Amino acid sequence: MFIVRNVKDALVVGLIQGVFIWWMLLSSINVVRGVLLVTVALGAFNILLLGENFRERGTHWWVMGLTAVIGVITGWGLMLTGAGGDSTGWMTYGWIFYAIVINYIGMAFILSWPSRSGKLPRYEDLFRHAWDTVFIMVLGVLMCAVFWFLMALCAAAFTMIGIPIFNLLFFTGFFIIVSSCAAIAVGIPIGRENHFVIGTLRTFLLKLCRFLLPLAALITLCFTFALPFVGLEPVAGRGYSTKTLLCLVIANVFLVNGVFQDGIHRTSQEDAYPVWLRLMVNVSLLCLPVLTLLAGYSLWLRIDEYGLTPNRFKASLLTVVMLAYSVAATWAVLAPQRLWLWSMRVSNSLIALMIVLMMLVMNTPWFSPLQLSANNQVERLLSGKTEVENFDSKALRDFGLPGKQAYEALIAQVEQGQVLTQHVRKELLERLEKGGTAYSDHWKLYTPQWIGPKVEGSDQFDDPQDYPMACSGGPCVLWAVDLDLDGEDEVLKLGKRDGYETPNFFKRNAFGIWQHGGSYDSVKNALTMIKHIRQGAVKVVKPRYQSLQVEDEILDPR
Repeated sequence: MFIVRNVKDALVVGLIQGVFIWWMLLSSINVVRGVLLVTVALGAFNILLLGENFRERGTHWWVMGLTAVIGVITGWGLMLTGAGGDSTGWMTYGWIFYAIVINYIGMAFILSWPSRSGKLPRYEDLFRHAWDTVFIMVLGVLMCAVFWFLMALCAAAFTMIGIPIFNLLFFTGFFIIVSSCAAIAVGIPIGRENHFVIGTLRTFLLKLCRFLLPLAALITLCFTFALPFVGLEPVAGRGYSTKTLLCLVIANVFLVNGVFQDGIHRTSQEDAYPVWLRLMVNVSLLCLPVLTLLAGYSLWLRIDEYGLTPNRFKASLLTVVMLAYSVAATWAVLAPQRLWLWSMRVSNSLIALMIVLMMLVMNTPWFSPLQLSANNQVERLLSGKTEVENFDSKALRDFGLPGKQAYEALIAQVEQGQVLTQHVRKELLERLEKGGTAYSDHWKLYTPQWIGPKVEGSDQFDDPQDYPMACSGGPCVLWAVDLDLDGEDEVLKLGKRDGYETPNFFKRNAFGIWQHGGSYDSVKNALTMIKHIRQGAVKVVKPRYQSLQVEDEILDPR
């Protein structure tokens, strides 16, 4: 097993990682490629973070297990995306974030594993590695940023004297991916080995937490004690109140943990704050459960009124996590402690593991937010809680594969007369059929219509995922026309809408692939222009004023 002992070893790992990622990205990502991509990317960074401790006391088995779990869930997510379209981007954006958080928390425990005393890692080690990992990765990214500044400077300097080879080389996909991975890989061991730098950064941030916590506590106290005078209606009735309240709780939890640190170095002297200031912080911590429950109540009102969605599901889980932190903080204040907030040493570790478990569970087929949201929306419709005229079938179809299945099952039940009354079924069926009779028909609604003959390679315009070429934003028409009068047709795309629209045109590159070429000024009425195109009343004309060329730069008249 390869162990990173120095910067040279890190450079080798980074180069191998970069080449592998570039090779994986050469073609479209499928399930196998996606799993390998995530496994190699996270596995390499974990090996770099562990360094010489990779094989100490069985640590490598934990790393391989963590990477394997993330890889398996990635594979399931890609299968869901490929089957259902996943237009919500749940796996594209949501899972990437969750995978990073899971790997971050898991690595804090794994990094603390070799130095454990007994069967569990020590909290002081967990605290140190949790903070140090952030700064080590920041230094790695900083190394990459400085590297690219020098590469851009080199390319610009040589281009200035007529040698563009470096500009062409540095900004190829292969060089960008491989060199970025190598630069970050070199920065990680440099940060890991320079404990003084990392310790200084950590101390600086923790001092900021110490000075900012009283301010956050004061805001929390003022807001909480103002609630009895204004009531709950102004808070619970606003759509953004859940976000605001959760952010306030998160800020307090983050800052109090920055002041608490590992529970030994500062609180053992009881000098974090004067007695009166520590009392104010304690009272503000007692307010956190109230704010969290109020955030949950506001969120419940939204779910009760509009139903469950993936975003509301995520907000619910975040509320549960912050409630756990709030209750733990309350216990740390009220229960007899050997030192100030001492029980947080236990609660923080348990809640961190709870977060990992929740993120893993919510990204499985059995507890998918997409599945739960789709079921809830259909159930509300069939029970009469959601009126037919308020039912958003497009939102249901946007819930990936579960949304597709729920949409198709709903149409089948309506057509067979299994649900609702006859009058309501007719109204619902008309509403559903406006978006197509099945999820795949949703994209048929946006299948491009050609005015005149199609061009070679026209199937590239039929892919609903190939934005901006496809009609993914609504129905559109395509018109093959020679826009530059060179004997080769371009393709003009125009959305079918009664209002302003920006026509875009596409051209073929040297490899015969259609790509975006530019756009025209907006037209006042797109439907009128489409009508004129069909009538042959739109033609290509040479501009009255010609463009100017200054060396390689072309100036177009406005």
